[in-house]
Amino acid sequence: MGKIGVLLLNIGSPPSYEVPAVKKYLSTFLMDKDVINLPYPLRWTLVNLLIVPRRGRASAANYEKVWIKDQGSPLNVYSKEFAAKLQTHLGSNYVVKIGMRYADPIIPQALTELAEAQVSSLILAPMFPQYAEATTGSALKEVHRLIGRMGIDIPTTSLAPFFASAAFVQPSARLIREKVGDEPIDHYLFSFHGLPESHIRKIPGCLQTDGCCFEKNACAKNCYRAQCFESATQIAESLQLQESHWSVSFQSRLGRAEWLKPSTEHSLEILARTGKKNIAIICPSFVADCIETLEEIAIGAKEEFLKNGGKNLEVVPCVNADADWVAGFADLITNHQT
Repeated sequence: MGKIGVLLLNIGSPPSYEVPAVKKYLSTFLMDKDVINLPYPLRWTLVNLLIVPRRGRASAANYEKVWIKDQGSPLNVYSKEFAAKLQTHLGSNYVVKIGMRYADPIIPQALTELAEAQVSSLILAPMFPQYAEATTGSALKEVHRLIGRMGIDIPTTSLAPFFASAAFVQPSARLIREKVGDEPIDHYLFSFHGLPESHIRKIPGCLQTDGCCFEKNACAKNCYRAQCFESATQIAESLQLQESHWSVSFQSRLGRAEWLKPSTEHSLEILARTGKKNIAIICPSFVADCIETLEEIAIGAKEEFLKNGGKNLEVVPCVNADADWVAGFADLITNHQT
């Protein structure tokens, strides 16, 4: 029996924090119709004449704040570290590669290397705990498109979203406990990457009421919002938090469309102004620290929280290349039916 290929899929980062590189990356990312679902002419105009010119320089400055010197973007650095440890844990019967959707190391190169390694089967592993068309859906569609175009004939399956898996929940909870230590925490805020509400409403019966995401089988419909709530619930229960001691918010809003609520910015403002001075914030829609966690939350959100009267914002690191996370993810791979 041949080796099993494992393709770790993620979004990617620009190759540098220089403005032209960041603008090119943003344009490639935002032109994906699964990210901005508009007809091509409108999408091109919005992205290349409005969003990228306005956000390119600021985004480049934000990347520079979190860039790891001589190594690259945090997402790439932690992803490579995780892949190397996963390869070691899985052993020689597996071949682990990284395929970024919009940047190096790109998916076509990873597929070429897996084909050259003559793997007998391939497991696609989207590194997004919760399913969304803009992330998991887009990445999987691109892989299957490329497999067809490149003429690769390898049996391929996909790893299911791991939003409630112990492999993800338990290391996340442990990292929270380690980060918080003996600090008196007034509230735990689980901040997930936002999505336009229109993305959720495409699923029949989703986002009809505030409580629909807690109904039976809501997560089974691949409802991103429901899966976010389930991740937060599982981690909170692992920490034995009371319901009043934690809440969910959504970050990274872009444009004027209605996005999932409440926003992380608004939630932190309300918490600070209602006397919650010491907050722990967790970002469980990311498995690797990146610009959204290290700049948007650990720098930008923290500054705003302090301005509104907060005292301390403990930003919990992502699972990154944590040993328990590597071992748990390896179990997901080995238990997956190829």
